[in-house]
Amino acid sequence: MNKKIYLNDKFLLFTEADAEVSHNQPIRKYDAGSEKKSAFIEKVLYDFLEVSDSRSFTLINITADDLIAYFKKEHYYIEAAGGFIEKDEQYLFIHRHGRWDLPKGKLEKDETVESAAIRECEEECGISDLSIDHQLSSTFHMYPYKKSFALKQSYWFYMKTGFNGTLVPQVEESIDQVRWFSKQQVQSVVITDTYYTITDVVNEALSLK
Repeated sequence: MNKKIYLNDKFLLFTEADAEVSHNQPIRKYDAGSEKKSAFIEKVLYDFLEVSDSRSFTLINITADDLIAYFKKEHYYIEAAGGFIEKDEQYLFIHRHGRWDLPKGKLEKDETVESAAIRECEEECGISDLSIDHQLSSTFHMYPYKKSFALKQSYWFYMKTGFNGTLVPQVEESIDQVRWFSKQQVQSVVITDTYYTITDVVNEALSLK
């Protein structure tokens, strides 16, 4: 299955199967017999971040676990969790830093991803009565961090609620709105003004692609 690691509007697409590759972007294929995996990843990241003008690279024979292991050793790896929340075919989004987003946040020490996802949604939206329906695919993105780079893996859960109270944005987290959207509004309003990672979560949750 293809996965993406985003850096702003660029992304690395990694897969284990040649058949899944589109040849419209640069391809880097790892050969275990020719070099160490960490050296291969380091060179690809340098080419991708510093040299190439291409919006994407496709990596073959490199997995998410490979990237996580590399970042844990050479840079930083951070875990977060959040929720795609439904109530009566309405879907909850927050507005933060000028874009629509989904509630999420970093895991606390010894916290499970499920507990973290519910806690962050409650804190950022002023909501309660949340239950996890099923887990969605994780998203990954890189960003500059402490004179280096971090790889953040965000775990996502499809949640449902019967909450009837007033939603309260967590202003200390720069959230200025919490709002319910219909599916049509998600497509016409949210997806036109959100992040690539959030678009991927929404597309999976609502089976839009």
